[in-house]
Amino acid sequence: MAAHQSHWWNNLPDYRMHMLLQDATDLCLEVDQLKSTPEKVESLLQLMPRVSTLINKIQDWRPDISAVEPEYVDSVEHFNSIWRKGILCFVYHDIYSLDSSHELIQTCVEATLEPFRQLSWLQACLFPLFMVAVHARTGQARECFEHGLMHMHTSLAFQTPLSVVLVLKNIWERLDNDLDGQTRWRDVIKEMGMELNILL
Repeated sequence: MAAHQSHWWNNLPDYRMHMLLQDATDLCLEVDQLKSTPEKVESLLQLMPRVSTLINKIQDWRPDISAVEPEYVDSVEHFNSIWRKGILCFVYHDIYSLDSSHELIQTCVEATLEPFRQLSWLQACLFPLFMVAVHARTGQARECFEHGLMHMHTSLAFQTPLSVVLVLKNIWERLDNDLDGQTRWRDVIKEMGMELNILL
């Protein structure tokens, strides 16, 4: 397994993607602060071009795969596609406040399914995968995420994917039963009183 994993060091998100995640997190905090102050609507609107620029950077990001052996190039593409979609879901939901059912978010969910099915190593992909999977609305999408995570759990004896599946099931159930559309996935995790160690 160690030999297999050694091929994956070059598949980890590169420094630019980590910086994009940092930028998204910083913008999210700024937006949250401004949203709590009604008189700051103009300042909030002035942040939107920065968010748009960030989205363009995420969509245009292409990692350097020159150090990756040819047989792993496809996996690198799948891996980074999941990272890209995960951060986009974070921006759409947590900054733009779009609902999970919004077309932009559901497009990300659907576009993640095939790369996820073909990805051979999930360990450094749990964070973006979770950021996409919480928005899964169809049985097909949920089954895909659940199956992949359970396979990782059983084949590697790694407990975190099992925890992620249990949390996702709880979130999905709560969102399905929320007739008013007021429940947010973060609220469900808070109520569960737990933390997920998924940002590796």
